[in-house]
Amino acid sequence: MKLKSFLLICFSMFFVVSTVQAATTISISVNGTTVKTDVAPFIENGTTYVPLRSVEQIEGLSIKSWNNKTKTLIISDPSKSMTFRVNNQSQSDSPLIKNNRVMVPIRFIARNFSSDVAWNAYTKTVHVAKINDKEKANLKSEDITESRIAAINIPIISTLKELTAGESSAGYFQLMFPEGESKNFFTIQNGIINHYQVKENAAWLTWSGIIGGNKNTNTFWVTNTDISSEVGQRPTSKDRLFFYNISEHSGQSQHGYISTNGEKTILGSKDMNSLNDLYPIPEEELKH
Repeated sequence: MKLKSFLLICFSMFFVVSTVQAATTISISVNGTTVKTDVAPFIENGTTYVPLRSVEQIEGLSIKSWNNKTKTLIISDPSKSMTFRVNNQSQSDSPLIKNNRVMVPIRFIARNFSSDVAWNAYTKTVHVAKINDKEKANLKSEDITESRIAAINIPIISTLKELTAGESSAGYFQLMFPEGESKNFFTIQNGIINHYQVKENAAWLTWSGIIGGNKNTNTFWVTNTDISSEVGQRPTSKDRLFFYNISEHSGQSQHGYISTNGEKTILGSKDMNSLNDLYPIPEEELKH
């Protein structure tokens, strides 16, 4: 995956946020891509309903059959099928018909087909993420570098309010992992620190912070003196953070670690033209 593409994925989500906030409609995002529908999704009795064909955008899902007489539909993926019967009493686990269109409860269906699903109240967006078996195997790989590459390539989900970016990072992007771990990581760009926690199908944004006036980003997880504003739950760590300070322009990555007291140690540099070129740092104690 190209570095520039990853940065666009991370921040296009927040670009869409600004656009959606100005509207009143509900958006559906599947694996980071907005699903276009000819009928607007809606919320009824706390349940978000989407047009039936929308669920086919989820990895592996298909509409196997629809019986107009019995108002019954079957949705399947390669591992199982589920039967649903239209119920116009707006039950959270049943489809309904509105304006002659079959609308389905997206959360109930997504979860029953092993997807990650979340509602962002700030952007009025339903986020759905489902990855294929190969991607899941890479996430669980015993090779920590392979697992990390998989983690930074899977879809991103956020339920947090957007923070306004600070000054431009001028083509620099920092990626950090707690020592020996691959399932949670930090990014720093344009004055904002983000923390992601990998679940089954997505990297969930759990915390964002704006770097404060002293510009010391090394101790953000030890003390809050260098964070001027934040949303979400700030993570903590008892381990060192191993970092890759990546330059999009030069195609190089400077690597090293930040100790538990915030001291930064640079260990070296290496060519890195894409995030798929992520490499092991020999000085790291692996716990994976």
